Amino acid sequence: MLRVAAGMVTEVREKRPGVQILEVRLHDSGLAEPAVSFFDEEFAEGDEVLVNTTAVRLHLGTGGFHIVMGKTGRTVETDLSPGAWGHVMKMRYAPSQLAVDTVEEQDSPYHERFCDESLSLEGTPVLIGELHSMLPAAAAAVAWAAPEKRLVYVMPDAASLPIALSRQVAGLKSAGVLAATVTTGHAWGGDRETVTIHNGLLAARHVERADVILCFLGPGVTGTGTPLGFSGMQLAEVIHAVSLLGGVPFFIPRLSFADPRERHFGVSHHSRTVLGRFALRPVLLVVPAFGDGRDDIVRSQTADLIRGGSHVPVSGPAPDHGHLERLERAFGLSFVTMGRHWREDPAPFQAAVLAGDLAVRSAPFLAGCASGGKHRCAGPDTLAALALFLTRSGV
Repeated sequence: MLRVAAGMVTEVREKRPGVQILEVRLHDSGLAEPAVSFFDEEFAEGDEVLVNTTAVRLHLGTGGFHIVMGKTGRTVETDLSPGAWGHVMKMRYAPSQLAVDTVEEQDSPYHERFCDESLSLEGTPVLIGELHSMLPAAAAAVAWAAPEKRLVYVMPDAASLPIALSRQVAGLKSAGVLAATVTTGHAWGGDRETVTIHNGLLAARHVERADVILCFLGPGVTGTGTPLGFSGMQLAEVIHAVSLLGGVPFFIPRLSFADPRERHFGVSHHSRTVLGRFALRPVLLVVPAFGDGRDDIVRSQTADLIRGGSHVPVSGPAPDHGHLERLERAFGLSFVTMGRHWREDPAPFQAAVLAGDLAVRSAPFLAGCASGGKHRCAGPDTLAALALFLTRSGV
């Protein structure tokens, strides 16, 4: 199904870098409804536009916006790329396909660097998570513990494609928490663009000089209630890329004790499916310790994931509520997931904050192992040693 409608702009509600929120009165229904544009085009009351109304008409949880395709009767040209060499198309052969400057393409000034097959992540910690709503908590935790570290967000393409849709990213950049962003695959609009998740991670390290990389799906993930039909399946590919490129994968499980759906209670079946069946390389599985019956639930749900060394658990006391509040206040953020503030469901944010703390505390250990080669930091023995190091250092 594809539904396109014509309408007239009645109000420009909001403008921020890369995105505008309009109110558009649709000619077929007479309804004035919100619409989002991701292009640098000036809009004014009375402008005639075409909008894609498909998702809203299906009552999907996409933020309630129609998508502006452009003004009618006008040629629109927007330069979305940071340089002048871009010939790689994203959203190829879709009506809104666009050309961007990818760091690895032939005319890029970085092309020769990406021709080096020995290029690695050099032991860089990479925080991996399914829900975009966990990004602010993880990033804030790193910035709080180590403000000198340079944080870069890498966005894969399993959910939202335009990064400008993310208020979280805009807030983190405005607060000075994120130094840069990289959009990979068909996702677009980051400070850097890459064709693959692999080069996206490498670009974060070698172009944007990341000390810590955050790789979370964008907003708007999809789930179908089936074992394999959810956006988070892409995290298996992310884990493989991080591990094989010599990074250190800190996996933040999708965790909740307030979600009414049984499959998402405790450690979500999404995380258990990715780690249990499809992740062929080990991760450091971040497990907050709550000091109550929730620990028994998490322990039983993750037992199969860590049996035989498949993955390496690393635990620590769940950050207290006071710390979550301090992080929100310090960086002007709001920690909300699935419509629930952290006070209603603190567990997922405690896992994300703990992961950020772990990444910072791992720095002395990783500095020593990075010199051993691009694969050394990602091996199961090294991950087990790192987990032991973190435990003994009082995490």
